[in-house]
Amino acid sequence: MATMIPVKPNNFEPASQEGLMFEALDLLPQEYYVFHSFRLSVVSDNTFHESETDFLVFHPQKGVICLEAKAGQVRYQNGCWLYGNGTPMHSGGPFNQASSNKWKLIKYIEHSRMHSILNKCKFLHAVWFPAINDNQLRAMILPSEGDKNIVLTKEALSDPLPYIERIFEIELPNRIETNLTKKEEQLFVREILCPQFDVFPTSSFESDLKKMVFHRLLKEQSGILNFLDDQRVAVINGAAGTGKTMIAVEKAFRHASDGEKVLFLCYNNQLKMFLAETHPNEYIDYYTISGFACKLCSTATPDYGKLRLLLDDMYLSESFPYRHVIVDEGQDFGIEDINESDILQMLKDIIADSANDKGSFYVFYDRLQLVQGKRIPKYIADADCRLTLYRNCRNTENIAVTSLRPISERKPKLFDGSIKGAPAKIHFCDSKDTVAESLDSVLNIATSEGIMDIVILTCKTEETSILGPAVSNGLYKGKYKFTTCRKFKGLEADLVVLTDLEKETFIDDNVFLYYVGASRARIKLDMITTMTDDDCSEVLRGRFNVTSKIKRPKKELASVLNSIGSLDRKSEAAITAG
Repeated sequence: MATMIPVKPNNFEPASQEGLMFEALDLLPQEYYVFHSFRLSVVSDNTFHESETDFLVFHPQKGVICLEAKAGQVRYQNGCWLYGNGTPMHSGGPFNQASSNKWKLIKYIEHSRMHSILNKCKFLHAVWFPAINDNQLRAMILPSEGDKNIVLTKEALSDPLPYIERIFEIELPNRIETNLTKKEEQLFVREILCPQFDVFPTSSFESDLKKMVFHRLLKEQSGILNFLDDQRVAVINGAAGTGKTMIAVEKAFRHASDGEKVLFLCYNNQLKMFLAETHPNEYIDYYTISGFACKLCSTATPDYGKLRLLLDDMYLSESFPYRHVIVDEGQDFGIEDINESDILQMLKDIIADSANDKGSFYVFYDRLQLVQGKRIPKYIADADCRLTLYRNCRNTENIAVTSLRPISERKPKLFDGSIKGAPAKIHFCDSKDTVAESLDSVLNIATSEGIMDIVILTCKTEETSILGPAVSNGLYKGKYKFTTCRKFKGLEADLVVLTDLEKETFIDDNVFLYYVGASRARIKLDMITTMTDDDCSEVLRGRFNVTSKIKRPKKELASVLNSIGSLDRKSEAAITAG
């Protein structure tokens, strides 16, 4: 699917059929960018000039098409283009308007710092008549400014690609062929085409592009939300990246908008702080379960037995201060003290048995992220209403595959139009010194690409991590956030650097920490390890059941993890010398 900017069409007259054309152009391959209602506004000689192109289609290896759409009855009479009601069209008709918009765009680029792109990018124009078919077009006699080779018809509504490709194949008098570098593509989109739409809020092109594509509720998630409107109690399961927290927050805000108090519970303190900072609302109270226990029981440390007794009293007196309770990362509530006190069941009973029948209780969880307790909480295991989210809307396709590989042979389910993304990289180092060198190189490359949302995660603890001596106050070298996979669960970052991968990481339940850490990455995932060839062979045989002869253990481990293997300089030199 194409990158649509904006992701939903701008306001348009229903009779124009621009909605249908927008949906059709969305069918183009992902290399295409499609801009709807592309506007140029320029003040020249103290005069305001404005133009609007219905659709602008851009492909970095093909060029730009300014596409004018004309639906309904259109006719040409006595040298004048007319609408069906006889009203003359603006700008001398659709072909002249498309051509004029094309030249205005070219002139706009001439006066920008991207002017050099004009010598290596084709600019064309075309007209779309969705009300006529190919046979009708062939029978028409167009005026001199029109040509049938630059016309799209009704058939393009179901498959626009051959029409668009045919137009891009047209030779220009100056013989220019389009061949933009990745950097030129990014600058052209960011500085010329995209500022009109304000869809890139940060400095990272890849990150912003993905956020633009992902920043929407999928149909699956919207369906869950709509279902929950009529369901007072529900348990929702979903793998990492399926949007559980996004749905939970949206649900909380829907209730808050009605002035109803919401208790939002999670396990990790970092997730609680993030939600409270990024989604504040006077009607929503964010707590960790331990913080909630300390608050309610007025204790310095959580006493879940005492919390249960207090909740019992509130149940009987109907004095619980919240109408709605939302629990995120519910699998973590399976630790022994919480599970034995049956806190989730008690909270559910308070809501479900209340005289106020408008309350609700929802628990979101992922059975694969069971890294705090030993088992799924009793309440979740016994729940009557359990729903499942299947489609990943956080990770690129490559990251989703890499994070899931060690724990499941199934492929992740991604939404239509998901971004493939760059493969993850696994850096094999032979010492602590080369670990730091590899990490610094990864960080320098990322920041040079404009990626600033970075977190370094350890599969161990902060104290036992190989990076421990270089970390102070939760920051690596005073700049980059450093924490554990456990503590970062429920959160995400554009780049995740996963450190302290050892052969033990892939043994038994430890592998779920790997899954948690790797699945936090939105755009890029780098992994750093000191595993030897023997370690890699052991992991390949033990975790991935490789029975054939292993010739290059590090390369083969990288391959089964759907990643690219990289050796440090010392190791490369040793191989070369050998």
